Amino acid sequence: MPRFTDNWVLDKSMFDYVQGGSCACCGFPHIFNIGGLEGLIQSMSDLETDAANQEIDAAKMSPWPEDMRDGIWTDRLLLRYRMKKEMRGYRHFLEEVVRNHHHDGDDATTPIDIKKAIPILHNFCTKHLTPFQLRQIFQLPRSELPEILKTKYKIHASAYAIVFCTVVEQVANFHVTKYPVDGRRFGSSGGGGCDLDDAEVEFEVDLRYDKFGPGFYIGIIDKNDDGDGATSTSGDDNNNSEECCWRVNETVLLRFLQRMVSLGGPTLLARAAKTSHDNQDDSDDDDEEENNSSTTTTPPAVGSNVPSFRSDRRVIRLLIARYWADGVMEKYRESQQMKEKKKEGGTE
Repeated sequence: MPRFTDNWVLDKSMFDYVQGGSCACCGFPHIFNIGGLEGLIQSMSDLETDAANQEIDAAKMSPWPEDMRDGIWTDRLLLRYRMKKEMRGYRHFLEEVVRNHHHDGDDATTPIDIKKAIPILHNFCTKHLTPFQLRQIFQLPRSELPEILKTKYKIHASAYAIVFCTVVEQVANFHVTKYPVDGRRFGSSGGGGCDLDDAEVEFEVDLRYDKFGPGFYIGIIDKNDDGDGATSTSGDDNNNSEECCWRVNETVLLRFLQRMVSLGGPTLLARAAKTSHDNQDDSDDDDEEENNSSTTTTPPAVGSNVPSFRSDRRVIRLLIARYWADGVMEKYRESQQMKEKKKEGGTE
């Protein structure tokens, strides 16, 4: 069996679960859901109707014990519920960035176009941060993701935590599977301005993994072969001798900032474009991935009865994007605080 495929995830998770076991309180979450397994899967709003039905059939045929299977779906749902609640914070930050630079639009009743934050943050990253600082922000050890699941989202040792760790390993070695990209396109923007349609797909393509280096990273800086110095003007870094050898890859940075803007919603995971034959699927949840045979084909997992872990991979990449967005947000707010202190010092 090829490594890192969905079959591999299924078998490895099962092996790790049997080896480690789970506590009784985590083992029977389905007793709190009247609809049982089908209710859990159908309540997962980012699964389209056909995918949900396929998951139900595959789960019933899977070798996973019932308590493990239901536990996975319960925590899967819980994670996404908590992640959806955090989208508001990213939108508020982007609105804050726009307000700070466009003081003439302070009217609270006027909607703010958060895409305007992209050039502002691009300028901040290239003019106020060094390539070395950006490189530090845009890296994430693989072991950090299970820690985020445990400490931030309060999902501790459970069946889903085992699956999560296994899928993280799959994402790190995704190129081995030969699967097509997992990402979706919003399919809702009318073009012009900043194109966010491909933000998730482009981030997935840019995402890399180095087992012996930083872990997950994107190529945010390049070797400076021109000898004309880095694009940063910050002078507070102690690695000046190294700085002249690197420059910011502004294309990769721009694509990440587009992904960062998409973190503010309106959806947790982007929808595929809706087609005319999707009308029977009338769910009103804004995170539903609409059915589109040309863009939503789930890679076969060598057998129709094997669950797909595509949506889990998308969530893991989303967690990585959020982690790096949090780093940019922290640096930006630190810079704003320093500006405020300088203003206060100048008025005294």
